[in-house]
Formats: sequence, C-alpha cells, structure tokens
Amino acid sequence: MSARSARGGGTGRSGGYTKDELFGGSPGRGPASGRDEGKAGEGKDEGKDGGDVFDGPLELEHVIGFTGASPRTFLALPGARERFVKAMGSIAVLGDLDDPHAQKLLRAHDEPISALATSVDGSLLASGQVGSTHIPGFAAPVVVWDRVSERALFKLRGITQRVNILEFSDDMRFLAACGEDCVLYVWDATSGEVVFGKRYAKRLSLFQWIGAMDRGRRRVYRLATAVTGVAEVEHGELSFDATRQQWQLASAPVVMPAAGMAREYKCSALATYPSPDGGEPEKYLLAGTMEGDLLARSGGVYRASVPICTGGLLALALKPGGGADGRPAVFAGGGDGVVRRVDGYDMRWRLTDEAAVDGAVVAMSFVDGGDELLVGTDSGRTYRLLAGDLGQPASPLTVSHVGVPRDVAFGARADVFASCASDGEVVVWDLSTYDAIATTKRACAAPKGRPADAAERPRRVAQFGDGATCLAWVTDVAVVAGYGDCHVRCFSAADGALEWAIPTAHRRPVSAIACHVEQKLAYLVTGSEDGSVRVWNLSTREVMMQFAEHHKGVTGLVVDAADPRLFHSGGLDCAVFTHDLRSEKRTVSHMMREGAFTGLSQRKDSERELITCDANGRVLFWDCDVPEPILGVSVDGTTVACVAVSPSGRYFVLCRDEMLTIFELDANSATAHPKPIAEGWAHSANVTKVQWSPDERQLVSIGADSCICIWNFFGTSD
Repeated sequence: MSARSARGGGTGRSGGYTKDELFGGSPGRGPASGRDEGKAGEGKDEGKDGGDVFDGPLELEHVIGFTGASPRTFLALPGARERFVKAMGSIAVLGDLDDPHAQKLLRAHDEPISALATSVDGSLLASGQVGSTHIPGFAAPVVVWDRVSERALFKLRGITQRVNILEFSDDMRFLAACGEDCVLYVWDATSGEVVFGKRYAKRLSLFQWIGAMDRGRRRVYRLATAVTGVAEVEHGELSFDATRQQWQLASAPVVMPAAGMAREYKCSALATYPSPDGGEPEKYLLAGTMEGDLLARSGGVYRASVPICTGGLLALALKPGGGADGRPAVFAGGGDGVVRRVDGYDMRWRLTDEAAVDGAVVAMSFVDGGDELLVGTDSGRTYRLLAGDLGQPASPLTVSHVGVPRDVAFGARADVFASCASDGEVVVWDLSTYDAIATTKRACAAPKGRPADAAERPRRVAQFGDGATCLAWVTDVAVVAGYGDCHVRCFSAADGALEWAIPTAHRRPVSAIACHVEQKLAYLVTGSEDGSVRVWNLSTREVMMQFAEHHKGVTGLVVDAADPRLFHSGGLDCAVFTHDLRSEKRTVSHMMREGAFTGLSQRKDSERELITCDANGRVLFWDCDVPEPILGVSVDGTTVACVAVSPSGRYFVLCRDEMLTIFELDANSATAHPKPIAEGWAHSANVTKVQWSPDERQLVSIGADSCICIWNFFGTSD
C-alpha cells in the first residue's frame, strides 16, 4: 500500500510515470512530430535521462506551486470539466479541481513558463517560456501539446527573450505568439509551419483574434493588435496572397478620441452580442488597461471607456449568455484584488457584483458550463468562484509560495510539514490534502491611492523579517524560523499567529536552526552567517551559551541522535564541530582544506557518523574517533545542496541541481559504499532542501522554481 493510500488520500494516479508520460513525448526527451523535431534537443537538459525516476522505489505524488508572476498561467480546460492547466516553473501541470492527487506533468521547457493558451475545444494546449539562458540567443520556444494524449506535437521557435501572449484562432488553425523581442509570429497549428512573422517598433501589448470569413475561395482572418505606449489599436486582416504564395497582414488603425486616451493594454477579450434586428451578431473588442478602465470597440470604431478598478485591469473573462438579453457577462480582475462583474452593451455599462481575493488578479477563465470562475493571483493563491454569486466569501482553492522556498521540515507528525520562503512567509501544510493549514501572511492596509472600502480587502503580505532562511518544529504545536533580519520568530502551527520572537538573535542573518524538546531538557540552537552558534533556553528565550568556532557561515545544525546534550554544526569553512552542553565546550572537530559544507545530517545506526555534503560534489562520512572522513561519495563535482538520513537510518537522500538521489546504507559496515537505489526529477530549477517524513513513507523537496514536490517512497525488499 502506498503512502498516499495509507493517509486517506485520493485515488487519482499521479506518480510512477514513464519517460513518455512525464514529458508528454516532449521534444528532446521523447518522440515528437513537426518541423522542429530535429532541433528539439537544445537546452541544458539535452542528454539527461528522461522521466522523473529510474526503476526504483520512488514516485512523484504531487507538486505544489503557482507564483502568478506571469498573466494567464492558470486556465480552465474547455471540454474537460473540472480540469485545468497551471504553470509551475518550467512545467505545465494538468490538474483536477475535485481531486488534488490527479496531476499530470508536461515538461518541455528549460525556463519558467510565461504564457499559456488553450484552443476553443480544449484539444490543444500551447505553452511559451522566458528566454533560455542555456542556449545562445535567449530563445523562447513555444510548445504545442495534444491535451488528450498529453504529448508534445511541435516545438516552435522564432521568439526570443520571453513569450508574452499566446492565442489560438477560433477554428484552431493558427496559433499566434507575441514576444518581448517585439516580434509577432503566426504558426499553422496543424503542421507547425510559420505562416506569418513581423517585427514591430515596440513590444505588442494586445493581440486578439476577431473572427474569420470566406472571401471567394479563400479564408480571411481578422485580428487586432496594439503596441506598448501607443493608444491606437490596429485592426488587421490576415489573408493568403495567391500571387506571392504567402500570407500577408493588412492593418488599419481604430478611430480614437482626439486626446486623453493614452493607454497601456493588459488583457483583451472578444464579446459577441445578438443583433437587435436579427442580423449578423455584433462583435466587440474589450480591452483592459493599466489605468483600470475597460475599453469597448466595434467594427474598428471606439465606443466607450468604463472605469473599473485601481491597480490596472489585468484579466478578463466572458460568460456567454450570462447577461441580459442573451448578452455575455463580463468579469474583470483588477490589481486591487477584486473580481467584478460588469453587465452592459455598447456605451451602457454597470458594475453588478464583486468578490475580494488575495493579491492582484492575473488569470481568469470559466469552467465548462460557465457556472464557476477560476481565478489566479500574484500572491500564489487560486480560487474557484461561483459566477452567479460573487458575494460569497472567497476561500483559496490552492496556496503556494511566491518567494523561493528556503527550508522544509517535519515535526512529530508524518502528515504535516512546514516550509519557509524568501519573502518571509512560513506555511504549515497538510500532506494528505496539500492544503495550507496555517500561514504567516497577514492582511495589510490598503496602499495609498486605493478607495476607502479597499482597506478591508484581504491583500496579504508576509510581514515578518527580511526573508525566512531556516525553520524547525517545536514538537508538533509550533514552528520556529530564522530570518534575514537576524530575528528568530515562533509561529503557531494551528493558525500561523506569532507566538514569540527573539530580536537580533545574531549580528548577521540566521542561517541554521535546530530544536530539542523533552521533559528535562528543552533548548533551541541557532547558527548565523557570521559563524556564531548560540544556544537558547526555550522557555525564557535567553542565551545559555555561545560558540564562535566557525570562521564562515553556519549551514547545518543537528541535535545528536543518541545524546541530546550534544549537538553538531557544519559551516562554509568546511568544518564540522560537536558541542557539549554540559561542559559548554567543543568536544570534536573535523575539517577539510578546501570546499564549503552545504548540509549536515547524522546516521542513526553504525557509530552514528556525521554526514556532510559540500560544494565540490562530495558526501563525506565522519567518525568522532577519526580525524579524516571514513567514507566518501562523489557526484561528479556538482554542488550537493542538502543531505538527509531517513528516520530508520537505512537510507539517505541528497539533492543536486534538479535531481534527488536516494542511497541505501549498509547497517553492518560503516565503510561499505552506499548503493544508489532511486533518482527523482520533477523540479525545473535547483533543489535546495529535501526532508523525510517521520514514517519514512514520503519525502518533500523544495526548489528555486518556487515549487514543493511530494514523493512516495516504498523502500527496498530485504
């Protein structure tokens, strides 16, 4: 029985992927079709073994992550009720609204995904990325996926620096992409061939397909574009020139008021209204601006400007037939953290309902049927709102770190863990449901310039410290964290409330922390970037003793597995020390001439040797009676960021680059070489920390992609 089943989780399949399943047959890692197949191996992952694990007792259970750093990176999937797609670093994740365990990872990018798009029927999915730093020219490829088979169809090149906008035409024939390099590309979605390309003087801020019509024997596609810093919107026609045997774009500007309408566009949508006289439906281009108003245009003519919000109108979604007389209802998401419903037509508009959410709204889309609205914000929260009643309190569907996670830890319970991030936030997670039990983010007052009623809207910030750097549990009731502002703070594991703090615990940022609690002995030990180590009385928060043995920053602290009156520290000076609380002295020391220890752990069996990892790609085993390491494991010179021994002492895991590797230890020999038994790859950036659950059934890893990966571990047979 898997760890998921044992904890009462869902029944959806999310782990044990094959190479083709995990990468969706992505270019460079599996079978692909299309014109770029031969070049698809470019990027830093070329040649890396595909798949998240090789044959071993490790499977990916779930991924938590969504930063909202790019617009439209959280979308409902048309034609697949309850399904959605979300960007998590460089991975596009297909998820289920009702079953958090049912995830599918689509991986073909080597940098964070900056844009997503779906076809009208949901059969095609497109993802674009930030410019690659691993291949020349900062290429930002676009990948087209078959959503049903979950395989990559094409990897389309041409855009550099960053993909900002992706749009499928209504008939799914064409895919348009706009980049930070001021280039517009249109590809044939059926073959992957380039149909049209144009470089503008400035970056495109708006692109919208308006429709298609037959002109003679050929089809003409209408579209609208606008460039940054220019108020004019151009309406164009994309048509095939039979004489030149190529597609061409003819454009004309929209008639705008003479003055006072300079706008920067942030989003757009096409609304179709029934004609009053029963003729052809009227089409209106709706555009949201950074100034917070909604601009309506019809037939190339400006019609109205409607003030909607402050902080910019950043997202639009239309509910067909949701308004009066069968007209679509317009839902607008603002930078002020409010989703508003706007009903109207032509020059007559009115606000009818609204809902407050955490953070600026950057993504909105309707679930199939139009009854529910999916919302994503730049605070890492996603929401599932009832379109017919926005007045109901909005509770997050998912919570994610926006900053880079820096540490993760388990307490006494195997179904709860905590993580902290560079923005100062600490979150306590339920491992069975992946929900946030508690978070240290608190509501703050509305910034200057917002309307008075916005002061009560839940815009939340991590108020504590200059970034959380490390954390530890106080039994299972509280989490204590070290911060970049040199403070140590303790939070309730139930609601994230601040319990107590130690101001200026060190002269420089706190970099490592450990805690021990029992009836007769309870203490907290902290390490700093200045090399100092301090021991604190957990009841009074007073300094009991201080050690200044390290010459550089402390990177690891471990309470001894056998004698809690001893603790160990490792640092960037490539030194490991053992300290005795009874004698208040250093008792054992181990040093290397070069390198920097990046992590520290301890064996639970054998002679309880200390285990260090370092920047030179070594994992070293240290016995208290021997000055030199008694055993070493090398990983090809790649920095090993963390090492952790399992609760039983039988295994240890290390993280390097984007990978996890699990080794099995020989309980009968301290010098027997560990045997690698499993390897995992799901992060899209360097893994920074990994920890075991107390029951040894699962591991949790965090990475610079702001994602948290949860792995099932099944052990090995004797």
